[in-house]
Parts: sequence; structure tokens; C-alpha cells
Amino acid sequence: MRRLLRFLVWFSALTLLAAVAQKGPTNQAGMVGLNLTLTGCTLSGDTLRCTVEVSNPQTKAISVNITPASVVALTASGWLYQGQVSTNSLRLGPGGKTTLTLTFRGVNNPSGLFAMIQVGEARFLGVVVPGAPRMAAQDGYCFYAWERLVCHLNVRNDTDTDLTLRLNPIASFVISELGATYTGTAVVLGEKHFSDREAVDVTIPARTTTRLGVVFAEAHISNQQGYLLQKMQLVRFQVSGGYFELRDVPVKYCGQNADSPCYSWQPF
Repeated sequence: MRRLLRFLVWFSALTLLAAVAQKGPTNQAGMVGLNLTLTGCTLSGDTLRCTVEVSNPQTKAISVNITPASVVALTASGWLYQGQVSTNSLRLGPGGKTTLTLTFRGVNNPSGLFAMIQVGEARFLGVVVPGAPRMAAQDGYCFYAWERLVCHLNVRNDTDTDLTLRLNPIASFVISELGATYTGTAVVLGEKHFSDREAVDVTIPARTTTRLGVVFAEAHISNQQGYLLQKMQLVRFQVSGGYFELRDVPVKYCGQNADSPCYSWQPF
């Protein structure tokens, strides 16, 4: 498989992400007596390639087999990709050197930051890929339509390449200013409402801003004693390879007194 998992078991992801925070970025590691150095990574389209230099500082020859399952890349948001190594079998004499190429396909990581690149027993932490696609949510708003909560985020593509992402509504969520959490149910783009639970591919043209929308679980406008929510603490849209996130997102209302639900998927 080109992608081992869409997302990690959360315990494993948190453990590895915590290791980055505790140890900081590393580009050197050891494996059965060999020294490995990650010299760099590039991301071209959806293909990530990393170069690893291997040397044998020992006074004897060392052989090692690299299992395919041990070649993985973990994004900063906890998504795991399985890759391939240029050779699965190494034998280096005393003082010997060689170079490995790691290849990961189907990668879509808006942040350009990888929590870990692994080959065999060697783990490189906090890997930043120069020139990787970088996109971010600039602003947005939420509103109520047909007793459901809808949030829109304006996402900017600052690269020279059109980028296609898969927006997954059921892995998206919002947290209200009162602490309530609502999970995503469907994608909306403009006035188009997609089927519940359907992940949708969205292309964001180069150097442009595109509005993405997600419908969330049913929620009444009056949350506590008629109080109208003014903002969402957090809005997070899950996309392939990561997520778009915005904090303190304003809530807007329709009607003459700005206290009514809207009857449009994009009223503002």
C-alpha cells in the first residue's frame, strides 16, 4: 500500500510526537553499529524523497536487512505514510559508506513538517521539508442553517502549484466558547451540499484563496438560557496529510435582529 494508514492509533502518534518535543530535531541516528545521517528531503507533487548517508565506523563488516514496514514518515499532525528504500539489504566493510534513498508516495502535508522519518531502527525527528506546499486558514466564520452549525474557512495556497486536498468532514470538529464539541457531518462548497460522511477532493489553485465549508452536528442556537454564541474557540478541518485550524472564529446570525438561523449554505 502507498499509504499505510489514514491516521495512526492515537496512542502511538502521541508517543512519537512527544519524543520530538522532548529530544528536539535530529538528523543523525544509529542502527546495529552503523551511523546514519539524514542529509535532506524534497517534496515534488505528492512524492517525498529523503536521502540518508550510511557509514560503518566499526573494524568489522556489518550486514543489515531493512524491512519494508520500517520505512515510514509521520506528519506533525499524526498521519503515517509507508515508503520504500532503495535497497533492503546492506553490507558495509570497515569504514564503508553508502547512500539510501527513501521514497514516499501519495503524501500531502500542508505544513511541510514531519515529526519523524524512519528507516529500519533509525529515527530522524522534526524534519522540515524545504519548499513543501504550505497552506493555512486565513480567516473564517460560523453560522446556523436549518438547525445545523456550518463553518467556512478561507484557505490560502501560497505556492505556484495547484494543490488538491481531500476534505474529510467526519474527522473535523469545532469547540464552542462554552466548551461544547460538535463533529463534522458533511462538506459544503458554496451552495453545494455533499452527502453525509462523504470526503470531498478540493483543488486550491496556485496563489489563490479558496473557501472550504463543513456542516456539523445539529446544534440549537440557544445554548444556555437563550445565549447566542459569539465565537468558536477552535475550528479544525481534517484534510489529507494534515488539517486547517483557526481559533476564535466569529459566529454570525441572519434575520433583522441578527438572531435567526440562515437559509443559505453561504449567506455572508
